[in-house]
Formats: sequence, structure tokens, C-alpha cells
Amino acid sequence: ETRAGMITSATSHRRYSRPGGPFLIDGIEPDDWVSIEILDMEVGPYGFYRNGGPNWGNWRCVAPVRDGLIHFPPDFVVPVRPMIGVVQLESWAPNQIDHGGNMDFNSIQPGSTVHIRAQKRGGHLFLGDAHARMGDGELTGAGVEIDSTVTLKIDRSPGFPNSSPVVETTRVVESAEEYLTSARAENWGEALKAAWREMVALIVDRYDTTVEYANMIVGTIADARPGFATDYMGSYSTCQLAITKELRRTGQPYQP
Repeated sequence: ETRAGMITSATSHRRYSRPGGPFLIDGIEPDDWVSIEILDMEVGPYGFYRNGGPNWGNWRCVAPVRDGLIHFPPDFVVPVRPMIGVVQLESWAPNQIDHGGNMDFNSIQPGSTVHIRAQKRGGHLFLGDAHARMGDGELTGAGVEIDSTVTLKIDRSPGFPNSSPVVETTRVVESAEEYLTSARAENWGEALKAAWREMVALIVDRYDTTVEYANMIVGTIADARPGFATDYMGSYSTCQLAITKELRRTGQPYQP
């Protein structure tokens, strides 16, 4: 029997994301970039979550979802903010994050577009690990895990000078318009450095500038955002660097 707010005990904390797919994309060849625009997500009526972090334990709890609100015991509610943890194209030899995967970025939500380079004909798109809401870092190894109906628009992307997925978003957090580069490494520091290098390459390409100028811009105004940042399910971290699309070039150097 499962009831709303019910707390259960588990003897194992192993859980792995099980993405659905593959979905073949007509006209996509190896080395093409694919844009995956998330138009809408409708989550189911019940999710579940767990306790973890420094107070880790064997509890699981059912989370009812009603009228756009997630219910936590004894009487807490918070608005739904759906996102997708796993977006990937099939890879010949996965190299951490080059093909996407279990990235767990809150930027991947309705209103966002994920760009990934295809490695196989047809792309072979997989999706999974949907959440009604998840905190940055997925610190317990789970958000509000839930079933979801996802509406996508798939197209060929103009591409980016990057080795890992790029996210464009117009509705994450505060209706920001941003570029976000992605990285995965054994720890947060190394993932951050990799996302930094990817963002420098993107700024050089999109704004027709030098590595030196781009590096100063990234180091000064980029926002670092954690993806998967817990020891649960393996020792790795994912992160993104975000640059606002308000960044522009005037064509005239500053004149005092």
C-alpha cells in the first residue's frame, strides 16, 4: 500500500537512471548537431524523494502533486518546476559528457533547448530521469522523481565549437536568456575548469573575439551552476557555466 506522505524504509540506496529510447531522428548524420527544444512537461500525480546528505538514512517518501504544487509532510507545499535529468544521443565510446547523459541540470526544463553533437546516423535520442522539482546538485541523489509526458521539437542545430552539450534557455529561474556550457569530471573543481574552457570557446565563436578577451569575460561575469554534485551513484560531478545573452559588442571601444 502506498499513501500520500508515506515514509518507507529501503535496505539499498542503489538507483540508476533508466532513460527511454532510442528515438531515431530523420536526416541526422554523424557529426551533425541536434537541437532538442523542450516545449512542455506534464508530470504525474505522485512522485517520490529520499533523505540523504549528512543526515543520510533509509527513508523514501511519496510526494503528491496537485494543482501545480508538490506536497511534503506534514503540511509543506512548493510549486512544481519540472526538469529532465537525462538527455543524450547514443555514443560510440562515451567520454563523460560529450553525448549528454545524466547531467541533472536545472536549466534543462520547458523553454530550454539542448544542443548535442550526434555520433550515429539518426542520433538515437534518449530521455529520462524526470523530476517535478530538483534542487541544484541533486544533493540526496534524487529530486522529486516522477513520471512525465514531455513535448519536444527536434531539429538540426547550427552547432557550436564545443565538445560537450550547450544549453540555450529563455525561462530558467528568472526568465533569463543565456548560453550554458556543460562539463563532467571527478570533482567540482575539474568540472568547473572544463565548463570554463567550453564557454571561452563559445564566446570566441559567437562574439568574434580573442581567447584572451573571452577568458576575462567568462572569469568575471559567468555564473557557475552545479548539476550532479553528490557521491551517490558514483564519484563524479557535473556543472554548467552560464553567460547572459545581454552580453553584446557595441563596435566602439569605450571613450572617457
